[in-house]
Amino acid sequence: MDEFTKFTEIFEPDDRNSNYVITDKNTGESRYLTFNDIYERIKDIELDEIVPDSIRSQFNIAKNLAVYSWFEYSFHQISEMKAFSTTEDALKCVLGKNKKGFCGLLKKAVNMGLIKDRGFYHIPKPEDSESIEYSQKLPKLMSNFRNNLAHGGTTIYPSAIHNLLVCRDIINQLYLNRT
Repeated sequence: MDEFTKFTEIFEPDDRNSNYVITDKNTGESRYLTFNDIYERIKDIELDEIVPDSIRSQFNIAKNLAVYSWFEYSFHQISEMKAFSTTEDALKCVLGKNKKGFCGLLKKAVNMGLIKDRGFYHIPKPEDSESIEYSQKLPKLMSNFRNNLAHGGTTIYPSAIHNLLVCRDIINQLYLNRT
């Protein structure tokens, strides 16, 4: 059970972060994850300058929450929720509102060619630059994950950084591919 943080422990890392290690691929040496590791992974997750300031500002809130997950592990969930809601806001700005919500907006963006597989950091670049094989799976996957967070899911995964990257890739593609 998460407890209210004692004043004297506010600047202490959440104990759950002590379970993670980083292994140097070259040397094979391992060490415990640090606050600096988290900050360094998040600081360069940037939205393109073409993205409006209002969206970039909200995305920065999600980034800050991910950084502070070092001190409060449960902020992973809140960071992800903010990243998803910012992505939905960007979809609405580019496509207009949709009665089918987040999932419907993502489907529409993929079908319009605004989101393509080549625009994602975490999958191999497809030979076909127009490939949407992965992108077509995102509406259902992302809306299910977001809905679980929004409707009382209690499982906490340390996946805020990965989801920030995925949301960044979607938002950047929306604005870069719309012209």
